[in-house]
Amino acid sequence: MAKSLIDKLGVLFLGIAALFVFTLCISHGERAEAAFQYNSSESAYLNKLTPILTELSQLGAEVSKTAIGLQSAPEKTCSNEFGFYQGIVVSLRSRLKSVTPPPRIRAIHIKSLEGLSDYLTGLNIYGSSCVDKDYAMKSKLVNKGTEYLTKASQTIISVNDLIANPDLIPTSTSPEDQINEWCGAKWANNYQMQEHCIQTQTEARAKLTNMLRMNPPRTPGRKVILDCSSLWKDRSGSHNYRMIVFCAQNQLGK
Repeated sequence: MAKSLIDKLGVLFLGIAALFVFTLCISHGERAEAAFQYNSSESAYLNKLTPILTELSQLGAEVSKTAIGLQSAPEKTCSNEFGFYQGIVVSLRSRLKSVTPPPRIRAIHIKSLEGLSDYLTGLNIYGSSCVDKDYAMKSKLVNKGTEYLTKASQTIISVNDLIANPDLIPTSTSPEDQINEWCGAKWANNYQMQEHCIQTQTEARAKLTNMLRMNPPRTPGRKVILDCSSLWKDRSGSHNYRMIVFCAQNQLGK
């Protein structure tokens, strides 16, 4: 019974890994056709982004070759291998975070980071399945990991589409996307904390919206809120809404 389940898990691993490798392949032909529409700073940014996504696809190819074997390998070997893969993605994400995107293509930057974070979370969950003795739980972990890798795959597809069709790039990023990207980067190795972070940040943003409504422009309260917003804004332009609310409430005495 256990061996049968392991075989099923191995097939599932291979299927999703192969899917991810396929969807990460960037169409350089499409990129070349669209390249003339980018200015020099945008092209320079994309020249740094493309190798990162290419390395991610190469990692996906490696995962697809080793996933089944890792399922039947000793727990330590399985965990160490997925930990090694996670380290590579952490490095790729750090490289991308060190690059400041030009304003017009910031959405590409955020989506790329989101894809990297989701892939990292998926690998982390797969690593957890290596040591779980409960085969029913192991199956659930693999399914959850698959969800994250599928989501990452879809995100990278959307990145490729935006690169190939720059006219489709949104002129601004929604607060929801900012929250998802920020929480994904902060809790890349813990999908439960990502979900908790998204919930708390979304609730805090709603409180902030209400605070802005109660403190009209050119009032002392509005200035406090804007100052706190500037204080809790990272280099990419994303906000920590929970800390903005805490900061504003503390200064306003509420």
